[in-house]
Amino acid sequence: LLIVDYIYFMSDGKVVALGTPDEIRASQHPFVHQFVFAEADGPVPFHYPAVPLAHELLGSAAHGGR
Repeated sequence: LLIVDYIYFMSDGKVVALGTPDEIRASQHPFVHQFVFAEADGPVPFHYPAVPLAHELLGSAAHGGR
């Protein structure tokens, strides 16, 4: 937010927030708050089903297999 004078946040093709960097930081809009403060939980889901990283990297050895 240090390189801009004015910000527009869009969601589903609509402007959901706009303002100066200070106004955006103070926004209570859930979408804006999640983005600005890098929160995993909020209106934009980041929890997708996936194979555990250890299993992906190590295969069956991650679960005691050979």
